Amino acid sequence: MARAPNTIGEMMTKDVVTVGPDDIVRKAIQAMDARDIGAVVVVRGPVPVGVFTERDPTRRLLDEPTVLDRNVGDVMSSPPVVTSPEAEMVAAFDLMNANRIRRLPVVKADDLVGIVTERDLLQWVGQVARE
Repeated sequence: MARAPNTIGEMMTKDVVTVGPDDIVRKAIQAMDARDIGAVVVVRGPVPVGVFTERDPTRRLLDEPTVLDRNVGDVMSSPPVVTSPEAEMVAAFDLMNANRIRRLPVVKADDLVGIVTERDLLQWVGQVARE
């Protein structure tokens, strides 16, 4: 049986779906739908500037029916809470719980290199429990 990863870098997903802050909300939702995910990281170049989740437009839709045509930067959560690939898995767990978030972009020298999600943490907890 393989051991549970110790660091974020061992567990993170490297192929992160991203959009720019000037992209429209509709494009971000289409990117999430195409990959069956609940969030995208908003980047300016290689640097994460926010996180856009499925909740961001739904919270505004009743009061602002044109939210789908707004820029992602207007409705994203910012600044993003981030971690490094060298951080321990338990630190990511604590950081996500403390900030009440379900996705954690991973950065190295300010550049986006991966993402860890709530689902990743559940898998990690399962691996740790079996050890």
